[in-house]
Amino acid sequence: MATVLDQYNQKKVQISAQIAAGKFPAEQMLQYQEMLYRIDVLETCMSFCRTAPVTADQRVLGNHYRLFDCFLNCVLQERRFGYPTDEAGQKQRETAFNNFLTVINSFRKKFQSFAPKSQDEYRNIITQMIETILPAWMAYRNTFVSL
Repeated sequence: MATVLDQYNQKKVQISAQIAAGKFPAEQMLQYQEMLYRIDVLETCMSFCRTAPVTADQRVLGNHYRLFDCFLNCVLQERRFGYPTDEAGQKQRETAFNNFLTVINSFRKKFQSFAPKSQDEYRNIITQMIETILPAWMAYRNTFVSL
């Protein structure tokens, strides 16, 4: 997660300098906007990992998980635009979305009856969840705008 985020942030600095100098091609704006969106999602996911409670109190864990699940719902719904594609590309998008959804739903099932056995179990599992979800999300996003 951090490696991709670092790469995107480095690219953002380069592009910001080009934009400030008036030398950034307008036809690359969709890719730039996609990169900014990905930075936001990756940073938000890092924040969820870092703020995951270290406790066995299910009320506290439930609050954190509900907030993360709401974030996932937004990610599932938003930014369904990109470069036009043919029928094969549409099928590729659909397949990538279904794979992404399958990964999310498998973890959602795990959390339906989650009962931590240790103080740090939730933090470990939510971090594992995020590290598993992000590659599926990136593959899905690449079907719209490949970076």
